[in-house]
This record gives sequence, C-alpha cells and structure tokens, in this order.
Amino acid sequence: MTRAFVAGLLLFAFCRTFAAEGAALVIAGATVIHPEREAASAVESDQTLVIVDDRIRAVGRSGSVAVPEGARAIDARGKWVIPALTDAHVHFDQSGSLYARPDIADLTFWQPYATEQARNRSRIEITLRAWAASGVTALIDVGGPHWTFELRQRAKQLPWAPTIAAAGPLVSMVARPQLDLGDPPIVQVKSSDEVRKVVQDTLRYRPDFIKVWFIHQPGDDLAQQEAIVRAAGEAAHAAGVRLAVHATELAVAKAALRAGADYLVHSVEDAPIDEEFVRLARARDVAYCPTLFVHEGYALALSNRWQPTPAEQRLADPQVLTMMRDLDIIPREKLPAWMRRAIEQSWGGRGSDHAYANVRRVWDAGIAMVMGTDAGNIGTLHGPAVFREMARMVQAGLTPLEVLRAATINGARLMRRDAGAIAPGDVADLVVLDADPLQDIVNTSRTRWVVKAGRAFEVDALRAQMEEGR
Repeated sequence: MTRAFVAGLLLFAFCRTFAAEGAALVIAGATVIHPEREAASAVESDQTLVIVDDRIRAVGRSGSVAVPEGARAIDARGKWVIPALTDAHVHFDQSGSLYARPDIADLTFWQPYATEQARNRSRIEITLRAWAASGVTALIDVGGPHWTFELRQRAKQLPWAPTIAAAGPLVSMVARPQLDLGDPPIVQVKSSDEVRKVVQDTLRYRPDFIKVWFIHQPGDDLAQQEAIVRAAGEAAHAAGVRLAVHATELAVAKAALRAGADYLVHSVEDAPIDEEFVRLARARDVAYCPTLFVHEGYALALSNRWQPTPAEQRLADPQVLTMMRDLDIIPREKLPAWMRRAIEQSWGGRGSDHAYANVRRVWDAGIAMVMGTDAGNIGTLHGPAVFREMARMVQAGLTPLEVLRAATINGARLMRRDAGAIAPGDVADLVVLDADPLQDIVNTSRTRWVVKAGRAFEVDALRAQMEEGR
C-alpha cells in the first residue's frame, strides 16, 4: 500500500478501544525497539505494524507494508513501540498497602486483616487495570490463596486484563498464622511426605508453578530442608509443573538448584554468586528474578518516607495511594516500638549491595534474567512498581535495552508465551510510549496505548475507569 493510503488511515477519529475481534489494527510511523536484538540493530524508525486478530502479521518500513482495507489505525509518529512487559513476581492477595503483611508489620488494631483482604479482592479489577495501564500484559503470581486460580480464569474474560500464571499456596518451612483466613497463602510443612501431600492438593488446580518459600534460619538442618524442596520438585515435575523457589542466601539458593528449582524468584543477597552457583543454574536452565526494590519499599513505607513517583500518581490504585499516608493519622503511641524508632530515625535504604552486584554477574554468566517486582508487599504497588524495579536494574549495571529484554522476551519465555518480541506471528502484546525508554528506562512509564492480544486500549481510558472506582 502507498504512504498516502496509510496517511489516510491516520485521519480516522480514534476510538478508545480499537480492533474488535476479527478486525485489523495498524500502528503507523513508530520507532520500534526490539529488546531481543543486539544494540546495533535494536531500533528501527518509521515502522508500520499490521495486527490481525491477536497476532502481528507484518512489521516494516512505513509505505512498504500492505495495510488491510478498513483497518483501524494509531498514529504513532513521534512515539516508541516496545513489546508489552511481563512482571514475573507478584502477589494478588497483597495490596501493597501498609496492611498487606500483618506478619511483618502488625497494624491490625487500625485495620483488621480480614477488612484488608475483603477490600483487596473487591478491587481486583482496578488492580488489573493498574497493570494494564502500566504496559504489563502478563503476570506470574508466585504464591497466594487458592482464589488466585479463580482470578487467573477471570482475567481471561477481560480483554484488557493481563494473562496470569499462578502457583497457589506457598510451601514453607515456617508458619504464618497471621495470614490464614481459611484459605492460607502459606502452608507450613515439616517433612517430605507433608510437602508431597500439599503439592498433590495444589496440582488439582493446574498450577503454572509450585512455589517453595525456602526459609533457612540459624540452627536449621539445610540438608533436611533441601530434601523437602527436592520432594516438592519431584512431585511438581512428575506432573509437568515447574518449581519456583524463594532462596535469598547463596548456600540456600545452591541447595534449591540441587533440589530441582527451575525459577529463583529473588536475588542472592548475602554473598557474590560463585562458580558452583553458575554451574548449577546453567545445568537447570534456571530463570533468575532480582526483585531489587521490594526491601526498599518496606523501609520507605514503614519509616513513613514513602512518596509516590509520578508514574504511581498516574497509574496506581488511587485508594492504595491514599492508604500509604495512614502513618500520618495513626496515633504514634499505638505503633509498635520498632516502627516508632524507624520513623524517628528515618530508617531505610536500598536492598543489599550483593543483590545489586549479582545482577550483572548473573547476566554476564548467561543465566536467563526476568523482571519481577514482588508487587503486593508493603510499598511495592501493583502496576507502576515495574518502573521502580527497572530503574533499580539499571542502577545494578544493566543497560536499558538489557532491562527491556529481561522484562519482555525473557519473561514471555518463562511464561511459555508466543510474545515478548515484535515479529510476524507473535502475539500482539505491545505498548506505545510517548518517550524513548533507551534514553531513560523510566520512560517506559510514559504509556499511551497498550495492545493486548491485538486489541488496543487507551491508557487514559483505563485510568479514568480506575478513578471511577475510587
């Protein structure tokens, strides 16, 4: 088709939602970024994308691509297009607010945990809109109550909602009774037989992962714990399900890899990774998720120093943003002594230096790195937390292009999706940005349109729907 025809398409009065099922969508004149490529060939200007149904049909220089008659069009001149993001570590049973984890910060005297959970579940569509508006079209819930499996199915019925993978309850060496309201997100096991029983119960829900919360405390028998993790992995693998493991110390992470972990959901925080770790990780073809911001989020929130970023002001659940200021109104004398000290001393800071340094080491070792926020934990808000996390990954030594690779193609591969790249045949999950993310990774927050399975949604419309649900 000619440039004139493409230009004519751009004169359409744009709808807020484009391309009903079966219609074609054209994104014209964009600068396209291909995160899976090397830097020299990653950026292509003046590109036109043709999307039919849920797939990319063609990508090429504007004027050289055949545009279907009657296609809807987005004028993307002066804008950037990237693959949509995958957050590979979230928890839907947690809101990100001060009340999300009473096992860590007990504020139930001010808001009961049952009230927090009911509020969280009642606003789950607003949470999903926050993710979509942030350019995230795929999520892995790596541990939560059984109702997260219902959410996985519910999201499939909402055309704008991200695709969800779910692990169900975490298998743990420790108990968290504060979180048990009858459908506990964490189940304690003390033996290999117990863990096999829990895994078999979870397998009835067809989980995407089985998750072990591998907590090793002084005096614990690491070999015995490794045997429990191995039993979980064997039961999961026998059913064709992968094993995700929380293991934040080097010795514990290596034990998890020996036991069959496929996915390490946190960075190693206590020491530099070593050759044994690299060898084990390569042998398992493991995925590695740094989650750099989450500790900082706790520190800022619980010392009353947390402030929303511009992206959070624009894209987060407005109700959660309001709740983040509740330490201004809770009487100081009612707070735990350690929290009063945290506020008085402005306690806080970023996560461990080892966690940051290991990001570059893991990347250079050729281990598949994904981006994940641990969203839902206190101070790490669903949706725009991805922008804080990606900024921390740049601070840890990755380039913006490498961070995008972790957040797009690598995350899509972990979820076994035909997405994460901008190429013919791939699922059309894309984001149209107002600024160049390779100049500043925070420009990924400048979302204008998000395309989910071939259907385009204006971010301002998603935001308005969130505001209506305040």
